[in-house]
Amino acid sequence: MKVLRDFLDKQKPHFEKGGKLHKLHSTFDAFETFLFVPNVVAKSGAHIRDAIDMKRTMIIVVLAMLPPLIFGIWNVGYQHFLSQGMAYDFWPMIGFGLVKVLPIIVVSYVVGLGIEFAFAQSRGHEVNEGFLVSGMLIPLVMPPDVPLWMVAVATAFAVVIGKEVFGGTGMNILNPALTARAFLFLPILSKCRATKFDCRKGRCLFRCNSARPFARARC
Repeated sequence: MKVLRDFLDKQKPHFEKGGKLHKLHSTFDAFETFLFVPNVVAKSGAHIRDAIDMKRTMIIVVLAMLPPLIFGIWNVGYQHFLSQGMAYDFWPMIGFGLVKVLPIIVVSYVVGLGIEFAFAQSRGHEVNEGFLVSGMLIPLVMPPDVPLWMVAVATAFAVVIGKEVFGGTGMNILNPALTARAFLFLPILSKCRATKFDCRKGRCLFRCNSARPFARARC
């Protein structure tokens, strides 16, 4: 870790005011404070002196969500094999569920954090830590067969309309994860809900209300 700390200290002047990369200060600060506890302390009021800051608190919450996430991954695989009338062991169920759930997690974090970084850069403030939790909550409230483009659009809507327009973490009146889930019920997306599945020969045909197929996935 000392090597990484020395590397960051060497690069830090480039991101400070007057440096050639000072416009990316918020991005550099986000990665630095994610890896290491910042050396900034409160100067007023009564505070407990420890190594816990907001990012560490949010990471603990993410760790607390891992048990339900693992159960959800297992349950996706279990429900699949149960519907097929097949008996499988624990790991095949985990493997199938991971294939379905992991892309949703990746899309949620990539889109959400990308927007968070963009807003932080444009406003010149630190990147909010709240999406470390929201990025995990969104996949937990999404159906496993939701198209990834819908996850991306719902996540973008949740971050921008449900959070950033109010000023960011701590000032939003809407829960970003539930805002993303509610967004999927809007009339513009209701036509793209699954109304029919044809799982013959191990293929699953995802159809819109218009009976026009727009996505295929392993069933």
